Amino acid sequence: MTSLTISQPTLTLSGASAALAACEFHALQIGVPMNIAIVDSHCHLLVFSRMDGAKITSISIAMDKAFTAAGHRIPTSGYKENVWPGGAAFGIGNSNGGRFCTIGGGVPILDGEGRVLGAVGCSTGTPAQDEEVAQEGRDAVLALLGEGNKKREGIETSVKDLRYG
Repeated sequence: MTSLTISQPTLTLSGASAALAACEFHALQIGVPMNIAIVDSHCHLLVFSRMDGAKITSISIAMDKAFTAAGHRIPTSGYKENVWPGGAAFGIGNSNGGRFCTIGGGVPILDGEGRVLGAVGCSTGTPAQDEEVAQEGRDAVLALLGEGNKKREGIETSVKDLRYG
């Protein structure tokens, strides 16, 4: 008989708070105040922080980066030329009510089995700075789970590896 339900591990408020603390610390180290959003495996917001000096206009961008990374299971930086005109995913940014974000700075948190636990989205700096800060949050959660040194399959996936349908 086919199972009618699934059990999905998800990030807790404690895990999200640990990720947030790591992100804030790293943002301070690099001198770029950030908007930081942490979502659970179902793309629901768990914690949000707008650091002093972070751009007001990037609040929703941070949330959308986290939403996209958790929902699509890859970093938002993985889209690059695929979303440009003629690319395999051109126009995808209009999906999900315009929440689908293809700017670097959204990073999924995957457990050792490749399951999405949640995601971190950061915005205010350059896409590279945003992603660097988000990775610190992800790495803090994985270290607490004891998975910090394991290879995380799927984290380097790009949009080319995904199937649409």
